[in-house]
Amino acid sequence: MSGAMMEVGRSAENAFYAFLELVSDVLGFTAKSTTKKNEVGEYFNSLGVKLEKASEELEKVVNKAASGVDKSDESKNAKNPIRIAVDTAKTTLSILKGYVESLAKIGDSEKVGEAATDKEGAAPADVELKKAYNALKGIVDTADKEGVEKLVAGDVAVKVGDNGTDNKDGVKILATVVGNKPGNQDAGKAAAILTTVSGKEILASVIGSKESDAALTANAKADTSAISFARGGSASHLAGADAAKAAAVAGGIALRSLVKSGKLASGAGDGSAGGKEEVQGSRDKCSK
Repeated sequence: MSGAMMEVGRSAENAFYAFLELVSDVLGFTAKSTTKKNEVGEYFNSLGVKLEKASEELEKVVNKAASGVDKSDESKNAKNPIRIAVDTAKTTLSILKGYVESLAKIGDSEKVGEAATDKEGAAPADVELKKAYNALKGIVDTADKEGVEKLVAGDVAVKVGDNGTDNKDGVKILATVVGNKPGNQDAGKAAAILTTVSGKEILASVIGSKESDAALTANAKADTSAISFARGGSASHLAGADAAKAAAVAGGIALRSLVKSGKLASGAGDGSAGGKEEVQGSRDKCSK
């Protein structure tokens, strides 16, 4: 009996790690350049189906463990330790399924990482942005309660080291103020920022934000959150500090790229250096 309970425990832990990896992969842009936001939603829907199947498999564990054992009242009732372990795991899976189904509804028919043509971008729809944040935070908080190792956002800034390359102008692809746009070299700097962080660090930066974090109305700081970067601001405010954290910027780019109505800014016409194609391509540089 104890062996079966250990199997349930290991399965739950492995499922959490795999699930977080899947979510962080999406935020780390393993999607193709042609992938649409609502296709990412379909992916989350498929995860919901898998979670439902996992719940069914756990029920089979109970039935298998109970096969050939004494069917006493203690074994049949809710005090059965295997039944308790499985029911707890199934409850957790049900909670995760709810969060996944919420994530499935955050996109639209635009491409992941869609960019404007030679102008400012657009903030993601507020309702869907909050929905994405709360679902992702709920997933990670649930994992924390189950003892899964906590995610860490990392401390790398957009300027790497005292004498390193300063990529703060790459943050300008998140500009949303009319008349603001990045320079035609800034998409490359945004890509450079993304290469310094992993999908898990991006996810950690997102859930480390607050739902109420506003768009920037002053220069970015070291503690400016992913949600604030996602909501945007003027190009000068976004790129106002070389101490801004790369993971928070990447989290902002991820949310802008995945959530309904979000659009990145570009600094040139279509097909030109710094144009929308280059901006859209920058998201593929995110490290795994």
